Amino acid sequence: MSNYYFESDTFVMEQFDEGKTFSSFLPGLAGLKGIPMWTFYVNRGQAICSFGVRDKNSPIMEFSPANISYKNVGTTGFRTFIKIKGEQEIYEPFQSARPDAAAKRIMTILPNGLTIEESHAGHGLKTTVHYFNLPNDDYAALVRRVEIENIGGKEIELELMDGLPEILPYGVENSGYKEIGNLLRSWMDVYNLENGIPFYKLRSSTNDSAQVSEITNGHFYLSFTGDGEKVSPIVDFELVFGGNTSLTYPDRFAGLTLAELGELPQYPVNKVPCGFSGVAKRLAPGSRLILNTLVGHVNDIDKINKKAEHLCSDEYILSKSQEAAGLTEELTEGIATHTSSAVFDAYCRQSYLDNFLRGGYPFVFDNGGDGFVVHLYSRKHGDLERDYNFFSLAPEYYSQGNGNFRDMNQNRRNDVFFNPKVGSFNIKMFYSLIQADGYNPLSVQGTTFEVKADSKAQAAEWIGEAVADHQAELVRLCSTRFTPGSLVNYIADHNVTLKVSEQEFLSGLLALSQQNIEASFGEGFWSDHWTYNMDLVVGYLDIFPDKKQELLFGDNTYAFYDSPAYVLPRSEKYVISEGKARQYGALLEDEEKLHKLKWKAGDTHWLRTEGGHGAIYHTNLFVKMLSLALNKFATLDPYGMGVEMEGNKPGWNDAMNGLPGLFGSGMSETFELKRTVVFLLDALNGKENIQGAVDLPEEIAQLLEKVYHAVTAVLSGDLEQFNYWDIVASAREAYRARIRFGITGAESEVTLEYIREALSKFLVKIDEGINKAVELGNGLTPTYFRFEAKKFQQVTDAEGQPVLSGYGLPKAVVEEFEVYALPYFLEGPTRWLKTLKDPVQAKEIYNLIKQTELYDPTTSMYQTSVSLEGESHEIGRMRAFTPGWLERESNFLHMSYKYLLELLKGGLHEEFYGELKTSLVPFLDPAVYGRSTLENSSFIATGGNPDPGNHGRGFVARLSGSTAEFLSMWRTMMAGSHIFRVEDGQLTLSLNPVLPGWLFDEQGNLSFTFLGGTEVTYSNPQRENTFGEKKAVIQSMTLVYRDGTVTEISGALVRGKEAEALRRGEIKQIRAIMA
Repeated sequence: MSNYYFESDTFVMEQFDEGKTFSSFLPGLAGLKGIPMWTFYVNRGQAICSFGVRDKNSPIMEFSPANISYKNVGTTGFRTFIKIKGEQEIYEPFQSARPDAAAKRIMTILPNGLTIEESHAGHGLKTTVHYFNLPNDDYAALVRRVEIENIGGKEIELELMDGLPEILPYGVENSGYKEIGNLLRSWMDVYNLENGIPFYKLRSSTNDSAQVSEITNGHFYLSFTGDGEKVSPIVDFELVFGGNTSLTYPDRFAGLTLAELGELPQYPVNKVPCGFSGVAKRLAPGSRLILNTLVGHVNDIDKINKKAEHLCSDEYILSKSQEAAGLTEELTEGIATHTSSAVFDAYCRQSYLDNFLRGGYPFVFDNGGDGFVVHLYSRKHGDLERDYNFFSLAPEYYSQGNGNFRDMNQNRRNDVFFNPKVGSFNIKMFYSLIQADGYNPLSVQGTTFEVKADSKAQAAEWIGEAVADHQAELVRLCSTRFTPGSLVNYIADHNVTLKVSEQEFLSGLLALSQQNIEASFGEGFWSDHWTYNMDLVVGYLDIFPDKKQELLFGDNTYAFYDSPAYVLPRSEKYVISEGKARQYGALLEDEEKLHKLKWKAGDTHWLRTEGGHGAIYHTNLFVKMLSLALNKFATLDPYGMGVEMEGNKPGWNDAMNGLPGLFGSGMSETFELKRTVVFLLDALNGKENIQGAVDLPEEIAQLLEKVYHAVTAVLSGDLEQFNYWDIVASAREAYRARIRFGITGAESEVTLEYIREALSKFLVKIDEGINKAVELGNGLTPTYFRFEAKKFQQVTDAEGQPVLSGYGLPKAVVEEFEVYALPYFLEGPTRWLKTLKDPVQAKEIYNLIKQTELYDPTTSMYQTSVSLEGESHEIGRMRAFTPGWLERESNFLHMSYKYLLELLKGGLHEEFYGELKTSLVPFLDPAVYGRSTLENSSFIATGGNPDPGNHGRGFVARLSGSTAEFLSMWRTMMAGSHIFRVEDGQLTLSLNPVLPGWLFDEQGNLSFTFLGGTEVTYSNPQRENTFGEKKAVIQSMTLVYRDGTVTEISGALVRGKEAEALRRGEIKQIRAIMA
């Protein structure tokens, strides 16, 4: 029976191979100047089941989904065979072919490593394997350190054979190997055997085309003992297994000594090669055999050959292991937390780590000014359980990865809190990626740099001054888009001699460059992606409330992303299917636009003037937010309640993929629309009241005018709702047709007073829709609506024949809709809570939710929805899923965490902490959860699942929006809301933690890291709650500056220069006394 526990900042699983199966991964961190690789593991066999570089198409060990990895890892994963003198059978630690009661196994999960061990009293041996990814070097590698210790009372003479049965040569793509793996063996070869470091690669490209290229990069395998003796590996699997192609037993090794095997020829051609290392040794009691193996990737094997002597050192491996551990420790210092719960503290660090693995770690490059923000270490959340996602980690220094718009946006929400130097970077990035039609691209890549057109000569001059050789090559490299990593890699790979420091060289070049946002359309337009933008603005203003006007109006370099996809008008997507009106084929992937504007598909494009042939159009954030609000307001459904899913995709819940076809709409987006409109009105009505006007593109100004007139008419009763919807939708469609290729560039001056009036009427209309939705939901807002066309006409041509849409179905004109609310989902009420300021109303909603099936009494958790059993399969694949699984009626952690966050922010503190103990992962029973309770899952199976063994069990590892929601909880718990304010013209800071007494340690202390670098310690000797009627509050504070200056503050308010110094990071510690 498996046993789980937390110990010394690690998570331990005894008899891990008997526990519930789970998959996870090493974080793929190699440091600023290291080459990352992806590495996945499971709790079976010797854990590692797949690894490689960049993406699935550069595997070293074949990538397989979780369910296949669980089955195969014991055979195709790392294997250890020990031939013990005097024993007939070969001993294989961690084998799973047959039960072995004498084997005691432990898995220890570290933040940046993994250790497994097996103690076997019968054989008198303890085998320990430690894995980590190599940091801070010019090649990528998975390090595997094997220790065989004699734990018996007598000397043991043994022969060890350790390694991988299959290593895929570089050039083999994962999907290709699965489909034509037999054919691909014809290209496979292993080089560099004469140096004892096999180099695995295909001889040439495998495409069936006239252009054939030689492959020069490759994977390598280097083994050496703890004494530094290099071991020449076996690369022909037949020398280990003979004819046993099942790989269940090393037939050949069993019959021959290592010396005899060493005399045999190897033929690693026309077969998948392997990598095994053999070592013979006598072990006295208590002594150990150590075998270190590096399996990795390099662009030139001579790099490894030349430093093999340096690499073949146990000290090198141990120091790199410490570096790897120190890397995650350093990167997570920004959330260092000390409470009464060590597992909670470790969970904070793990959540912070997993959050930036999805959203990126904001690193600020010096450019002689405010700096360029580059998000390092991120990747799209693809793994063994998310086998559908294509992830990518750039195998270069300062590595960046790919991601989806929503994911990166959500997981960067708290960047400014942890590093105020990030400033408005994320706001500008994600609002610039909003198109003029309110939609956005799906795929976001790492940013690139480009020397400004008027600085090219200066850049060439700087390269000439700063570089001793290869100047021409570096000038060419910088003549197009580049990344800091590609530059530094070139310098390292070509032994370029710098006359200045590397950092100074980069800074000088970046000072002459502009940063480019890179994105591509991907597929479809999700209805919710834009809703995460507002959180970025709120997060920024929580730290910089004094810069609101500057944020909205001070930067006129915001752009509009332009996509090669076009949302078709209703006349092209309203169709008849099986006698019913539906909305199919909503998008046109616009070949005409690509041809007309001479675009390349997949490139990053921006809205231009002169119909797409002029300059990139730029504006400010206020105009971008107004444009977004206008577009979404003009997309409210026929009943004026939800925002339509008219772009062919639903919201975050992809499994509701059928709703767009059912004219679906979502209230979640309406609540976020309200937040945006309220924010803009506050900016115009509040203390920041700004007189004057703004310049809008004439197309946006005309759409605003038409919508304003229509909403005025419907609010005054001069227009029926359906006719209003039709007029606004027609205006929206005409607007899109006008901007399909670009805009004219002409601008209209629109007064802020006019905009204020328009937004005020928008808000009235939005509130009417919300009230109608709540009434339909009997006091609790629905999340989704679908619409049935009660009256519709088929479109016919002059001959009376049906006119077909581009989708191939007869077109229809809908004359009347009837709305149907889907059963309750958690998301709608959660987003509703974000718009409320009344804790009493919030408490009413909380009570209503808890009375529905949204609360699962089996797990004491919240789930995505109530039962969908009565719904049609047309709503999407979610209906076809098993209850309590994936998105269907499970605890989808990012959504339940979002709900918990709103309880906390809404003032329901008692309720929040009551739910926390049964809903927050570190407080769950790991034996039920089935994996480390330091790591989140995408979903937890709930009581509706037919398999009781799955109830409370976590599935799909780590990289989800739940980490962002937890970080928002954490910062609110630790510091409160609206931390910085402007009062009487002064910046002020007020710490208002929301903490329960039980989270303070025995001495009544609790500490956390504020703004990424200031240690705040609360002293609460009575361990009282910091909320409620008898709450403990801050009585005094001591501020310790980094220069040693100490300032005493009475009360909880820091004003003026002290508040500004704190925000700048000049204060090292704050000690707050509470009573």
